[in-house]
Amino acid sequence: MLSLVRRHSVLIASSLLLAVSLGLLVANARGPRRIDPLGVVFLEAVTPVASLLRSASTAVRDAWQGYTDLVRVREEKEWLRRRVRELESLADGTGEVGAENQRLHGLLELRETMPRDAVAARIAGADIGGLFRTVTLNKGERDGVEKGMAVIAADGVVGRVVATSPHASRVLLAVDASSGIDAVVQRSRARGIVEGGSDAGCRIKFVKRRDDLQLGDRVLTSGLDGIFPRGVPIGHIVGIPQDDRGLFQTAEVEPAVDLSRLEEVLVVAAPEREEPPPAGAPQASARAG
Repeated sequence: MLSLVRRHSVLIASSLLLAVSLGLLVANARGPRRIDPLGVVFLEAVTPVASLLRSASTAVRDAWQGYTDLVRVREEKEWLRRRVRELESLADGTGEVGAENQRLHGLLELRETMPRDAVAARIAGADIGGLFRTVTLNKGERDGVEKGMAVIAADGVVGRVVATSPHASRVLLAVDASSGIDAVVQRSRARGIVEGGSDAGCRIKFVKRRDDLQLGDRVLTSGLDGIFPRGVPIGHIVGIPQDDRGLFQTAEVEPAVDLSRLEEVLVVAAPEREEPPPAGAPQASARAG
């Protein structure tokens, strides 16, 4: 019997499997529910794996979406930074043009008040911290600039030309210790000489002791030195030392022009002096009599 089963084991196993399959097929055809034990086992085994794969796929997709969003945000941030820089540069350029237009407009108005032609020039270099406080202009002899001419800005006195070349000139600033400008105090009409100080300021000297000086008084050019036109602002009084000795008094003057921000100036020829009447000409008092 055992030997018979061994000889026909394949046939017997195939017959049993076929019988089981037919039985399952008949049972599934007749009953409301399908009987599939292998399917149940397969379903139980595959479901956790499928759930795990789906979770991993979702995690990978979310990570990739986050990465792409991060890259997009970085690109937008960099674009915004570039745009901000462009707008800032444009705003700076617009502000610079507006400021330059305002300075040149003030210089043009000043030029119209000058009795003679003036030469507009730009500051090409400065030596304010050296032994002599000077600036260099980009205009020279070929532009009509001559030694001894006055240099002024829209706010007031700058200095005078002390050296020239064909295309440049050097200006001794009013704050230099060797500078001297004949000046008058606008309110009291007191006269004196404005000289440069040891710092960035000036001082008015040789003012008569009896003349009235007060803090805030404006100091103007008198026009009597043959260099500067009359009535150009030099600065205002910011200090009056209490010293009762001597025939004269001195006061500290803050310059009207901020030399550290100076960019454009006018070079002005010396004002024309009135010629004395010829000998034998009738005087005004004689005509009046």
